[in-house]
Amino acid sequence: MDSSLERVVAEFLVGFAWDDIDGESLTAAKTLLKDQLAVQIGASQLPWSRDVRRFMRKPRPGSSTVVADGVRMDAADAAYLNATYGGGFEYDDIAGNGHPGCCVVPVALAVGEELGVNLEQMLEAMVAGYEVYVRLERLASPDLVNRGWHPHAVIANFGAAAVAAKLHGLNVEKSLHALAIALSHASATTEFTSTGGSIKRVHAGIAARNGIEAVELARVGITGPAGFLTGRKGFFRSFIKRTAGPEACGEFAPGDALRIKGSWFKAYCCCGAHHAYIDAMAKVRQRVADITAVDAHIQAMTANLAGSAEVHLHGPRTIEELQFSLPVQMALSALHKGNGYATHLDFVQGALLLDEESDVMRFARRIELNPSPELDERYPRNFVAQVSIHYKDGTVEDLFVDHAKGMRSNPFTTEEHLSKLSELTYPVIGQEQADELFEVIDRLDPGLPVSELTTLLVQR
Repeated sequence: MDSSLERVVAEFLVGFAWDDIDGESLTAAKTLLKDQLAVQIGASQLPWSRDVRRFMRKPRPGSSTVVADGVRMDAADAAYLNATYGGGFEYDDIAGNGHPGCCVVPVALAVGEELGVNLEQMLEAMVAGYEVYVRLERLASPDLVNRGWHPHAVIANFGAAAVAAKLHGLNVEKSLHALAIALSHASATTEFTSTGGSIKRVHAGIAARNGIEAVELARVGITGPAGFLTGRKGFFRSFIKRTAGPEACGEFAPGDALRIKGSWFKAYCCCGAHHAYIDAMAKVRQRVADITAVDAHIQAMTANLAGSAEVHLHGPRTIEELQFSLPVQMALSALHKGNGYATHLDFVQGALLLDEESDVMRFARRIELNPSPELDERYPRNFVAQVSIHYKDGTVEDLFVDHAKGMRSNPFTTEEHLSKLSELTYPVIGQEQADELFEVIDRLDPGLPVSELTTLLVQR
């Protein structure tokens, strides 16, 4: 059994240090922290978030803060709630097919607050966990999502364990066991995109708690399989039916550029596979009345998340269906109805009606999704959009977008990101407190206790 990759991952995690975070990576980490905390704060008020909060009616005692309501509880329970908020409205960050922010941020804050660490120690663990998450996810992409697994629900178990192991100062052997134990928790498919269910909202919380508890099991002496990644019945062969490949260990090469620099922050409140198509349709708004048909050429990854077999494709009945319907998101963009937080919140609250005779639904029915093996071959890991627009005069306009808004190659302006952050936070904790929160993160005093930051996440 070849367990070299397992040891390389554990050694990478243990050897990672604050000094490995260069200036650009630190800026990206602070942006990630602001973005994820804003999403947690805003989403904490949503119906399913309140449902999960009621579920946690008997939390274990502890010192970790729950966003918005300020109740303190055991780190694993607090991370469960905060990660659920952070991943619960399709507004979290993206890396590949995953969402590392709603894993590493809530775990780093919950465990960090429990252990009484400062911001430098917390961020060191957060970035280390981000790197483990993204590099493992990259090795499994795009197979994981194409086989029907929900990548975040699987990979976040390892990412959360990595963050907690780093904060607890585990050595290589204990870290290896913690990561191996995390495999026993990894689960969840993308069936929610076909037949619904709000449980997808909780996937991030489940994985965050699992990762923390995997570390606690390792700390008391429970061990995991040495070949949890590369073994005959390990992660790669069991989940995606292939080996990790010869490049696997190189993905964790010491001194390699940090992946956190490539963080993608969502501009739209829906599945990341849709974003490039939203940008493409924004280009035709001036001629929308002349459009007779739209051919959207899609990757297998996109088809898995919003393919033509889905019954709600042209008529979403629930908010989950709306956020995973590519034709409807394209129609919202073309008609300039908005694809952000406010639009989707209006749908949740009944202010946006999308019956089959609405202008949005009528336009959505003109959109046909066509699988494109060529796009799969050219862009195996990145979401792109290729669209053919047919007009009344017989002309066809071909559009291609490979840099969706919010990506590193097409980033938010400072003003655009602040607009997202304020929309999420001001109604919940107030403008003054939200601005103070973002200022503390931007200033980043390394010696500041994590508890000084978490006090700013609570409604006063």
